[in-house]
Amino acid sequence: LGPRVLPNIFCRFVFVRGRALDPCAAMQRDLDIVVFGATGDTGVSACCCLYFKGKTLGISSWAPAARNLGKLKSDLLDRLADREPREDGLAPSEPIQADSGDYESLLRMCKRTKCVVACAGPFSQYGEGVIKACVEAGTHYVDVTGEVPWVEKMERKYGEEAEKKGVTLVSLAGYDSVPPDLCTFLAAKGMRDEGEALQRFDIFCGGGGGAMPSGTINTLVHGVDEAKGQFWNKVSFVMLGTPARRPRTEESQLATTSGPRKTYVPQTEAANLGSNLIWSMCPGYSSLAGQFCLPHFMAPININVVHRTAAQEGYGGLVYRERMAGLPTGLMSLYGLVPTICGIAGGLLLALFLPLPYSTSAIVKLRDTFNPALMASARKLMLNGFQSTGVTIASGFGISRSGAMTAKTELKCKYDPGLGFTMLSACTLASVIVKRLESDDKPRTGFQTAVTAVGGEALADALRAMGVELKVTTQRTSRL
Repeated sequence: LGPRVLPNIFCRFVFVRGRALDPCAAMQRDLDIVVFGATGDTGVSACCCLYFKGKTLGISSWAPAARNLGKLKSDLLDRLADREPREDGLAPSEPIQADSGDYESLLRMCKRTKCVVACAGPFSQYGEGVIKACVEAGTHYVDVTGEVPWVEKMERKYGEEAEKKGVTLVSLAGYDSVPPDLCTFLAAKGMRDEGEALQRFDIFCGGGGGAMPSGTINTLVHGVDEAKGQFWNKVSFVMLGTPARRPRTEESQLATTSGPRKTYVPQTEAANLGSNLIWSMCPGYSSLAGQFCLPHFMAPININVVHRTAAQEGYGGLVYRERMAGLPTGLMSLYGLVPTICGIAGGLLLALFLPLPYSTSAIVKLRDTFNPALMASARKLMLNGFQSTGVTIASGFGISRSGAMTAKTELKCKYDPGLGFTMLSACTLASVIVKRLESDDKPRTGFQTAVTAVGGEALADALRAMGVELKVTTQRTSRL
């Protein structure tokens, strides 16, 4: 056999977790990572991360992709051209023209790269074509959506084929939902290493600085409008509002032909998920943290990811509460009671406001008034060396089933939650996936959480290498 034949035979008959894969399909590409949606808020952040931190991430090539290459050039590439990437950074390859409405352009893009970092949202409107193209091309995929129902739908449609082709697909890889999911995993593992099992975990998430991505705001507004329409449709006996959307024919057929409906969180965790979600959304007192607390606004999204990882990693059934970080908790605030009461009052006013006509129009008006200046400031910092844009924090408190051990996790990052940390997290995960392709320890295939795709310890180590502070401590107690 000639030297050219042997590598082809090797590539065709590599087995990973019992499935015959073709690693050359993803390994023999001219790009490691492509950022799709590079002109948007999160896309710009991702490109700046790779431009100034690409070598630190361990990749060798990347390229931005967008529908409008002229806008990409003027808004991003020309501004980056004035800055050297320095020793930690990596200049991009030629930009790629790709449009979410043009499947062939998406497929061409995916065939050039090992991994796509998708930034074009709302994903329920613009995201499916990228996933479909990645699966067809054998390209790995990471996104920063928070739309759990959409992710569940995508898994039902493309999950089985992705597994057969050895493709890794990871959604919710940013602020939602890496900090709570990773911290919970690290607490559970820390206890398991000491012969204990995690029984309850209270986590406080928050941060500041930066700006909220426009796509995130649009997704929230769309969700509120849809819920508001259904609410008025019911209370007015179908005279007002809009009825709940009926599944399209293809969705109905998928649900009936694929056996039992596959949910994002396994059925074994469904009851526990429901209970934890209800209690996480109620203000209360955390005995583990010693303070009163308010719900974290991202809890309805994050709790799904936490329970999916827990079921897969062997610590399902835990009691989980997700709370808002950053509230005063000292004696003067009565250990958080005063801000908690104020937060409850604010939440009630918001609940009364949202069903009103034009409430979302007011939200959009506020966005257009305040967010552009915040976004411009954040972009300037990122384009000027991916500098600190704020802070992201997560503090977790756990206790074992025996009550004999406690665990504490701390995550702190010098970037804001919505843009800086979100894209640092997604790019870090994508780089780990790419590097794993050339090792014996391949990423898990099919739809995965960020933690289950590459392993919680590997993800934590990679984030630490990017400057994220992550600490895990366990301690024996006298409680028996």
